[in-house]
Amino acid sequence: MNKLLTLLSILIVLVSAVGLFSLTIASAQISESQDYVPGQVLVKFKDNTPGNAIAAELKRHNAKVLDKIIDLNVLVLGVPESQEGRVIAALSKNPNVEYAEVNGLAFALLIPNDTYFASNQWGLENTGQVIKGTTGVVDADIDGPTAWDTTQGGVPVAILDTGIDQDHEDLSSKIVLQKNFTDSLTIDDLYGHGTHVGGIVAAITNNNTGVAGGCPNCQLMNGKVLNDSGSGAYSWIANGVTWAANNNAKVINLSLGGSFKSQTLENAVNYAWNKGSIVVAAAGNCGCQAKIYPAAYQNAIAVAATNNKDQKASFSSYGAKWVDVAAPGQDIFSTFPNHPYKINKSLNYDFGSGTSMATPFASAVAALIWSTPYGTSASSVRTRLELTADKIPGTGNYWSSGRINAANAVAP
Repeated sequence: MNKLLTLLSILIVLVSAVGLFSLTIASAQISESQDYVPGQVLVKFKDNTPGNAIAAELKRHNAKVLDKIIDLNVLVLGVPESQEGRVIAALSKNPNVEYAEVNGLAFALLIPNDTYFASNQWGLENTGQVIKGTTGVVDADIDGPTAWDTTQGGVPVAILDTGIDQDHEDLSSKIVLQKNFTDSLTIDDLYGHGTHVGGIVAAITNNNTGVAGGCPNCQLMNGKVLNDSGSGAYSWIANGVTWAANNNAKVINLSLGGSFKSQTLENAVNYAWNKGSIVVAAAGNCGCQAKIYPAAYQNAIAVAATNNKDQKASFSSYGAKWVDVAAPGQDIFSTFPNHPYKINKSLNYDFGSGTSMATPFASAVAALIWSTPYGTSASSVRTRLELTADKIPGTGNYWSSGRINAANAVAP
């Protein structure tokens, strides 16, 4: 393995020195109808493959190394566009290749459309508030305040997303570690999605300002894996997942997804699980049963969305065979950047909808569980999260467990 890692390092240095390629995904040309990055291939050579054999194979296909996923021993290759299939087929026939695949694309799963706790944050405490013209059902929530009487958490949660606003009044002091894996020039959130997600997990609570986070004492790790247009290569996401796991994130939030099933991305999720991290991922917004990745992988917790009447949100993907739990995800009030950003919502705070919003509620509850006697392992936390979810009448075929309940999850 060390020999292969050394070769990967040499290949990256050589490519960087001559400046032939850069790892970008041409954001302006990417749409959600695409499921992979044009002109890129992921390949994993077997550990004992000689360095000269790897170099010869890359030269044979006019492939250049763009990046590497060190912990997974995967190379990100640049290949001629429209030739991805041919290169993958040829690489797959090489006995030294474990697998080769396209570099999939994932997207932020948002549906566009404390001062505010009692009036707007129905997902934490539903008192029947009227939200955007719809009267809620009392207790159609995760019972956040009741859970806080038992624990307010305290573990690090990784938000792998579009970045987090660097000077938001309700968030900036919560960031303890950050890294940019994308082609963006900044770690800051210029899209808006990651800031909203981060606030749902851990906005500063009880400070007479803005909103409350579901895990008030949790810290945030800001891993930027989606660029300023809200899209990201699977290689970026895989690097983000392994980075978070290596830095002891107890929960990794992935409010994103793509339609392409990737061995590399699944290996990253498994890597995190084996390191003791819980991976929580959005189930998707197609309103159908089509699987989204990484949510559909066995070692990820797939989260669907509910509305303030405790019904499945109309846009939410579903399927009891692969979706694990549900959480509030429609008209969720949380933080947004205090500077102009892509999705063009109000500055500082506003509503957002999507399984992207449901996922951080589940991440927050998982983080709370880690701070209780139930938090002995990733497996025990996941089991507790799922077993204590509320069974909602009429939703039995939508997800395998129920709508999460923080109070139940942390109760002695």
